[in-house]
Amino acid sequence: MSDLLNRETRRAAARAPRASTGPTPDQSRMLAAVAFKTSGLVVVIATTLALITLVSVNSDLTGTLGAIAGSWFAVHLVPLSIGGTSLGVAPLLPTLIIGWSVARTVHHSVDSGTDRRVVRWVFAASMAGPLAVTAIALAVAKDASTVIGLSSPNALVAFSWVAGVHAAASGTGLLLARWDSPLIRGGLPDWVRALVAPFVRAISILAAGGAAVVLLALLASWETAGALLESGRDVVGMLGLTVVSVLYLPNVVIGALAVATGSTAGFGDASVSLFSTTGGPLPPLPILAVLPEGSAQTIWVVMLAVPIGAGLLLGRDCAIRSADIQVAVSSVWVVAAATGVLAALFGYAAGGNLGTFGTVEVTVWSFGLLTFAWLAVAGSITAALVVWRRAEPEPTLDEPVPMPVPAAELAIEAAPAEPEDDEQLQEADKVEEVVEAEVVDDVPAEMPPAEEPDATVEAATDEPLDAEIVAPPGDQDGPAR
Repeated sequence: MSDLLNRETRRAAARAPRASTGPTPDQSRMLAAVAFKTSGLVVVIATTLALITLVSVNSDLTGTLGAIAGSWFAVHLVPLSIGGTSLGVAPLLPTLIIGWSVARTVHHSVDSGTDRRVVRWVFAASMAGPLAVTAIALAVAKDASTVIGLSSPNALVAFSWVAGVHAAASGTGLLLARWDSPLIRGGLPDWVRALVAPFVRAISILAAGGAAVVLLALLASWETAGALLESGRDVVGMLGLTVVSVLYLPNVVIGALAVATGSTAGFGDASVSLFSTTGGPLPPLPILAVLPEGSAQTIWVVMLAVPIGAGLLLGRDCAIRSADIQVAVSSVWVVAAATGVLAALFGYAAGGNLGTFGTVEVTVWSFGLLTFAWLAVAGSITAALVVWRRAEPEPTLDEPVPMPVPAAELAIEAAPAEPEDDEQLQEADKVEEVVEAEVVDDVPAEMPPAEEPDATVEAATDEPLDAEIVAPPGDQDGPAR
């Protein structure tokens, strides 16, 4: 009997519809957009630019696919080799734009209430699409190597750079979208969540300081930049130099920030630091006019205001979030360490080999270490001072003790103000009359009831009322009861 029941139960379970574990049609469309939206835009833009470039120079379209594949690798910082010349210095601006687009797409795909399974699907889709395009680009580059001299890059290096860029961007988008979710609130300690704002502000101040240094240097060498721009000869050449300079602007800002912290930025044989400069050959790029043409100047030490100012503001931000000096200083060191690591990573990404010009780089280890040191030292001092200042008790003023006022004095009223004219004087004389009245408890029977006055007489007087209280009239036979 039990075997028959078990058999019927298994049949019923087999006939019952199983719950779907895959994505719904709407979720499938959303995942497809996450996977290929940004990657598709990059391919479309690269195709357009390649066609415009080849047509403008009256070239055939034989190497179009190879140019598109090379552009895909370049915007993801993958080192390339064209005609035996290694090109490892890729512009950071396209990479930053791609990262922003990926983070924005992922951020709009999830929210704080999205299921964890869907979140995993979104992250996997954001990685699967770019990696699939990378695999196609590797095959195209290998096929086009015989036409345009483009050597296919190392597959492991290519996949690593593409995965790193998209993983960082997708992770940032997911973190921002689910910042208020119970998983993030429960998984991250409160002190870590409190340090996110100071960390972002410190990075923003450093980036703004580096951009300000580049702008001032470019204004000081405006004539050199104009001469380099005129080397393009015609409008197309000048426009191309301008576009390339804009694309490499983040690389130059990172180099200027490295110099501002005390590290060294090198461009082949040329190098720049706060205390010394070395000359060398440079490509005719207008943005490189920011490099000094002479020896180091003493006034360059003013650039240290960038990391020191960032450290001072970091210390203040950490101090206002804690009333304990030890906690505030520890927070400063944590943020300074994270900022130093990020500075070293960006310094490494901004450099590379540039063929015959040599290696373009910043001294990565000193850049990260000095960034950490300036933020930690300046921030610790500021945090300690702010916490100590807030902990000081505020001086209290001695308030006079109120004296008791006798009841007799409270009964004294202020004398009436003297009238200013004759009319006020006459009114004052009228109200000075004393009103005499008797208050009785009972009204005699023979007396008619008092009529209500037609009008109420109002008299404003400051004199006390003279009144006499008498007992009620009694009966003739005896005392009143």
